Amino acid sequence: MTLKLALCPLLLAVAASQPLLAQEAPKAPFTLAITCNTKSVDSNQLEFAGASRTVRRVGEMVVVMVRKTNISDHEITKISDVGDFVGYHFDVLDSSGSPVQRRPKHWGGTSGGEGYRRGSDDMWLKPGQSAMSSSVLTNWLDLSHAGTYTIQAWVRASRDPKSPVVKSNTITLVIQPADLAPR
Repeated sequence: MTLKLALCPLLLAVAASQPLLAQEAPKAPFTLAITCNTKSVDSNQLEFAGASRTVRRVGEMVVVMVRKTNISDHEITKISDVGDFVGYHFDVLDSSGSPVQRRPKHWGGTSGGEGYRRGSDDMWLKPGQSAMSSSVLTNWLDLSHAGTYTIQAWVRASRDPKSPVVKSNTITLVIQPADLAPR
């Protein structure tokens, strides 16, 4: 009996130091993928697979396409209302890792892709469906200097500030001098 009483405080101390249940972080209901590339055979076709590097010239328009794919078992909204550009935040860094400076506010630099009618089925992604949005980054960010940049889109899974952050792939953008020989 005395041995049982002597072990009680020790067992309580060990039990208190262990988490009751391992808590798994909540899973986001969607994934994000971005690209600046179009397929060489058709400039209207986007290249997501292997699209990790894009080359543009100073002064050329840089359009980033974002693909949001519903990986849940329920409908989700097509466009996030908690992001910056077309519902997403973009981390655009120069080769030294510094954020690219924003231009003064410019309207008309983004589009949501296909038209959306509020309160209709156009607002929802069914499980397995994807939606595309585009943002003209050169309208919003100062990409007027030759160099190498990295771009990643991200957004929270919901309006809850504790919800998981969903990040896209990271792509590399090379801006070449405008007077460089033709590609």
